[in-house]
Amino acid sequence: SYTVTYTAGTGGTITGTTPQTISYGSSATQVTATPNTGYHFLNWSDNVSNPIRTDSNVTQNISVTANFEKDTKTVVYTAGSGGTITGTASQIVNYNDSATSVTATANSNYHFVSWSDGVLTATRTDRNVTTSISVTATFAIDTKTVNYTAGSGGTITGTASQSVNYGDSATSVTATPNSNYHFVSWSDGVLTATRTDRNVTTSISVTATFALDTRTVTYSVSGNGSL
Repeated sequence: SYTVTYTAGTGGTITGTTPQTISYGSSATQVTATPNTGYHFLNWSDNVSNPIRTDSNVTQNISVTANFEKDTKTVVYTAGSGGTITGTASQIVNYNDSATSVTATANSNYHFVSWSDGVLTATRTDRNVTTSISVTATFAIDTKTVNYTAGSGGTITGTASQSVNYGDSATSVTATPNSNYHFVSWSDGVLTATRTDRNVTTSISVTATFALDTRTVTYSVSGNGSL
């Protein structure tokens, strides 16, 4: 008789009888190499590729080991418009291991918003990876605040407080004087009452200055006399 021994390597178990005592020329009973969660069967140490085996016509001792290998998952990080990924954007990660850290890096005049799975930090390290991951970083263009204020004696016609995308234009506003007042200038030196700020790259806050109208009073003398 001969001894047939089936051993499980790291990551799995043997389903069936091991070891077995087999008479010369007889067959062993069936065994199966069963992987644990997060592993898959690779091969037997004698290069048999089927995890289920039945050794027939046994004429010598047999001792084989089932080899298992950790499952791998794909982790992909993609940058949306307005930014890039710093770090390894496409990774192969062993089951339950961690991906390496990546950062969603915004281009100039953009800012990071979130990842498509709801993560709000630009830098992330996905740990205990058990499923493949594919996420996109969302970016948004920076905005600038444009405020128009009316000084004493007038009002602003148009949108007085605006949020403007970097490099875009604000909508037109007009410094409108009250009755018996007139427009003088904006606090940044602009002399036209109606203005449209274009290519806004910094926040703007300006005030329209108004002045009370004046009248000329002239006195004259008729005949002999003086003033």
